[in-house]
Amino acid sequence: MTLRLSIATLPVALLLLSLVTVQQAHSTAMEDSVQAAVNGVVSSHQRAQALISSAYRLMDTDPAEAHGHAHNAITFAEQAGNGVLEHNALRCAAQAEERMGLFAEFMKTTLRTLELAQELGDQQLIAQDLQDLSTAYRLNAMSDKAVEEARNALAMVLPTQELRVVEKAQRFLIFTLMQAARYDEVLSTAERCIQKAREQSNILEEARLSQLIGETLLAQDRFADAFTYLTKAQRSLEGSGTKEERFALATDMAEAYIGSGRTKEAERSLMQAGELLMQADTWNHRYRLTDLQYQLAVTQGNWQEALTLLKRIKDQTDSVNMARLDMQVARLQVTYQLDRKEKDNAQLRDENARHADVIAGQEVNTRFLLILLAIFGVLVTALFLTSRHSLRMVRRMNLKNAVIRKQHDEIHTKNLELQRQNLRLAETLLSEEEKEMMIKEIHHRVKNNLQVVDSLLHIQGMGVNDPDMGRLLKEAQGRIRSMALVHEHIYRSAGQATGSLQQHLEQLARNILVAHGSHDRISVSVDAPLATFDADTLMPLTLVVNELFTNSVKYAFAGKETGRVNIVVRAAGAGYELLFSDDGIGIGMDGQPLRERSFGMELIQMLAGQLNGELRFLKGAGTTVSLTFVPDRVPLRAAS
Repeated sequence: MTLRLSIATLPVALLLLSLVTVQQAHSTAMEDSVQAAVNGVVSSHQRAQALISSAYRLMDTDPAEAHGHAHNAITFAEQAGNGVLEHNALRCAAQAEERMGLFAEFMKTTLRTLELAQELGDQQLIAQDLQDLSTAYRLNAMSDKAVEEARNALAMVLPTQELRVVEKAQRFLIFTLMQAARYDEVLSTAERCIQKAREQSNILEEARLSQLIGETLLAQDRFADAFTYLTKAQRSLEGSGTKEERFALATDMAEAYIGSGRTKEAERSLMQAGELLMQADTWNHRYRLTDLQYQLAVTQGNWQEALTLLKRIKDQTDSVNMARLDMQVARLQVTYQLDRKEKDNAQLRDENARHADVIAGQEVNTRFLLILLAIFGVLVTALFLTSRHSLRMVRRMNLKNAVIRKQHDEIHTKNLELQRQNLRLAETLLSEEEKEMMIKEIHHRVKNNLQVVDSLLHIQGMGVNDPDMGRLLKEAQGRIRSMALVHEHIYRSAGQATGSLQQHLEQLARNILVAHGSHDRISVSVDAPLATFDADTLMPLTLVVNELFTNSVKYAFAGKETGRVNIVVRAAGAGYELLFSDDGIGIGMDGQPLRERSFGMELIQMLAGQLNGELRFLKGAGTTVSLTFVPDRVPLRAAS
C-alpha cells in the first residue's frame, strides 16, 4: 500500500515543480514587458523626432514622401504620449498637404492641430495654428473666415507684448485683407502700423508695411500712387530684406513701371528680379517673373515674344497641375498603405488579447487543480478524480482552440473582403478626381486658346489700314475676350458649391473699359447678388452685356467728359431680369436704338432668343435696356 501511494504521488510532485517553474517564468516575462514598454516610449519619441526632421528636408523636393513621414511621426508621437511632439508632427503633415494642393485635407489637419494646441494651452502655438487655419480658409475660397481667423491670431499674441511676433501677426492680417480684396481696410490698417513703426524707429518694419500698401495699390491699378510706397520700401529692403522680399519688391516695381508705360525701367527691374530668382527659386516666383515678362512684351508690342511667353506660362501651369495630380495619387497610395498597416496592427492586438484571455483562464484552472492536489494528494481516489478532471479540461481546451481558430479564419476572410472593397473605393475616388481635373483642364485650355486668338487678331489689326476693318477686328476681339472670361470664370469656380456673378460682371466691365481706354472717365456699378449660372446661360448673357456695354462706351458719351453705367441682374418672377442703363446722350429721335440693322443689334436679338428672353428699350434719360429671361423654363436653343 505504501509503495502504491508513492508511485501515485510522483506525478503530483512533478506537476507542482512545473507550476513553480511556470510562475517564475511568468514573473520574469512581466519584468521584461515593463522594461520593453519603457524602452518603447523612448524609441517612439526618438523615431517621431527623426521622421519630422526627415519630412521637413523633403518638403520642397518630394512633399508626398514628406507627408508619409509626417503621418508615421504622428503615430509614434501618440504612442509616446507627447502632446507637443504630436502637434509638431500634425503641423508638418499640414504643410505637406498645402504644397501638394490638397486644400480640403489641409484644413482638416489644421483644425485637428488647433484643437491639440488648445488642449496644451500654449498661446503661441494657438496663434500659429490660427494663422494656418486662416491660410486654409483662403485657399478654399472662404475669404471672410480667413480674415476672421487672422484677427483672432493677432488678438492671441497681443497680450504677450513680443514686438516681433506682434508685427508678424499684423503683416499677416494685412496680407489676408489684401487677398480678400478689402483694399480700404488694408490701407487704413497699414497706415496705423506704419505710424507705430515710425514712432519706434523700426525702419525695416516700416519698409515691409510700405511694400504691402504698394502691392494693394497695384491691385487697384493705381500705379502712380504705388510708386511712392514701393520707393520707400526699396531704400531699406534692398540692404536688409530677405531674398524673397527683395524679389517681391523687384517684381512689384516692374509691374508698376509696366502699368505706367515706362518700359525701360520695367526691363531693368525684371533683370534684377531674374538675378534674385537664382537665390530664391520657387515655382511661384518663376511664374510671377514670366507673367510680368509677357505683360511687358504686350506693352512694347513685341507680339512674337508675347506668344512665346504665353506658351511658356501655359506649359508651366500644365506641368504644375500634372505634378499636383501625381501628388494626390501618391497621397492616396500612402493613405491606403497606412490604413492597411493600422488594420493589421489592430488584428494583432485582438489576437494578443484573445491569447491573454486563454492564458488567464489556464492559470485559474491550474491554480484550482493545485489546490485539489494539495488537499487530496495522499489519496489515490483524489488523484484519479483529478486526472479525469484534467483530461476533461484538456478536451474542452482543444475544442475552444478549434473554435478560436475557426473564428480567426472567418475574421481573416472578412478583413480581406474589406481590403478589396477599400481598394475599389479608392479607385472610384481617383477616377472622379481625374474627371474633375479633366473638365477644369478643358476650360483652361479653351480660355488660353481664345487668348491666343485675341492676340492674333490684335497683330492682324496692326497691319490693316481700313478703319472699318480695324473696327470690326476690335469688336471681334472684345467678344472673344468675353468668351475667354466665361471659361476662366468656370475654371476658377470649378469644385465650388457657388460662384460669384457679381465678380464675373465686374471683371468683364473692367476689361472693356481698359480695352477702350475709358477706365478713367466712365464709372461702372454692378449689382448682381446671385450665384453664377451654368455655362449654357452664362455665355450668351455675357455676350449681351459685352455688346450693350461696348455700344455705350463707343457712342453714349460722345462729347461728355465723364459717364456712368449701371448693370443689374436680379430675380424676376419665375426667371431673371438684366437691366442695363447709362446716362449718355440716349437713343435717336426716330426711336430706333442701337442701330437695329447693325451686326451688334442682330447678335443681341439672337442671344436674347437663345436665353428665351424678351428685349425692351425703356424711355428716360440716357439709354435703358431690359432683358427678361427664363433659362430653366425650357432647354436653351443652340445659336444658329
